[in-house]
Parts: sequence; C-alpha cells; structure tokens
Amino acid sequence: MFDQSFSYILAIAALVIGIMILTGHGSVFMKGGNTQARAQKYDEKKMEKVSGIGLILIGIATGIDAFTTSVTAKIVYVVVLFVILAVYLFVLRTKCLKK
Repeated sequence: MFDQSFSYILAIAALVIGIMILTGHGSVFMKGGNTQARAQKYDEKKMEKVSGIGLILIGIATGIDAFTTSVTAKIVYVVVLFVILAVYLFVLRTKCLKK
C-alpha cells in the first residue's frame, strides 16, 4: 500500500513541478549548483523547457508504474527512466548550449 501511495505522490509532484518549470513559473526548482557557470554555458529558457518536459515524462511513467505489479512492468519502468534521462542529457548537451 505504501509503495503505491508513494508512487502517486512522486508522479503528482513530478507532473506539477514539470508543468511549473515548463510554463516558466518554476525557476525556483532550477536553482542549485553553480548557477553562474550554468548561466554562462546554457540557454536558461531552453533548459527550463527540456527539464519541464523530462519531469512530465517521468511523472507519467511513474503514474503508470503505480498501477502495475508485474516484475516485467517494473523492469520496463526502470528502462524507460534511463531512456528519459539519457535523452534529457543528450538534448541538454546539444540543444541547450549557448552559441
């Protein structure tokens, strides 16, 4: 029961924060680390859009995972998370760099 409730909470949080970041209202979630170096290297607006979309996709995957119980579905969920993160990093490193 706790596992399912936690998945719902994570899915809702990821969706809400992802939508906030995507719409430009969640810049507080983009803080942390070396913000000056990041601002010099990356286009902040593009980075916010990519991060928002990534969080929304993670939220959707986590929400779907909350309804599954088989081991195969859990393995697929982990693979999907890795694919989302790999694509996120690829897009971040190729499309979000300042020129």
